[in-house]
Amino acid sequence: MTSVESHAVDGARVYGYVRDFKSLAECRALAQEVERDFRGKDLSMLFNNAGVYMEGQQMSDDGHEMTFAVNVLAPYVLTEALLPTLVETAERTGVKSSVLNVASISAAPRIDFDNIAAEKRFSSHGSYSLSKACMKAFSYELFDRLVDGRVLDGTANHERNLNVFSCDPGTVNTKMLLAGWGRCGIETYEANDQFDIMVRDIERNSRERNGYYFIGASPQPRRSQPGDAEQARLWALMESKTGVVYT
Repeated sequence: MTSVESHAVDGARVYGYVRDFKSLAECRALAQEVERDFRGKDLSMLFNNAGVYMEGQQMSDDGHEMTFAVNVLAPYVLTEALLPTLVETAERTGVKSSVLNVASISAAPRIDFDNIAAEKRFSSHGSYSLSKACMKAFSYELFDRLVDGRVLDGTANHERNLNVFSCDPGTVNTKMLLAGWGRCGIETYEANDQFDIMVRDIERNSRERNGYYFIGASPQPRRSQPGDAEQARLWALMESKTGVVYT
């Protein structure tokens, strides 16, 4: 599945892409299209928001549990592919780029590595909560690796060029929320401006809180330290399941 459209809106060029994240090959193809279209242009933010809540266990095209594949492995693959372009833009413009990973207030308190692929049992809520715990851990580990030079050719201190943060985006009555939790949030039309406000606040706060998890625009105390064993284990797992190694 592929679709690319380009439209002029208020003097700006807006590109729209369609790819199916149940396939890692589709994720890689999306990154290639973005790199092609933005070559020599500014790519300043990657917002990993795509996600699923599955009623009933399903498997991705690559044989992974679908929630984990779309919510965790796809962002891992996309971020690795686009990270050099994000940093290059920051170095050229003098303005930090950002990676924003969407977690959730529903994130599990820990990662159950014995049930990553629903080996023991499948629960729609359990798989979703696990995937959001993984997104928080992924963000922390990526930031730590930026700081000490374990990504981007071993060049340290790239946090000066890149914000990496995760957030709970709030409770909005999207199709996914209604399917899994019922009507317990604000309506979508009430949230139209909330995302832009939240991102601006997070980017302002991240000058002092880079690498943090945010609820709304409030940075939350980090419960892990660089070198955290759970984060390292998740990173190694994502490497093995995708074949993607950050260099």
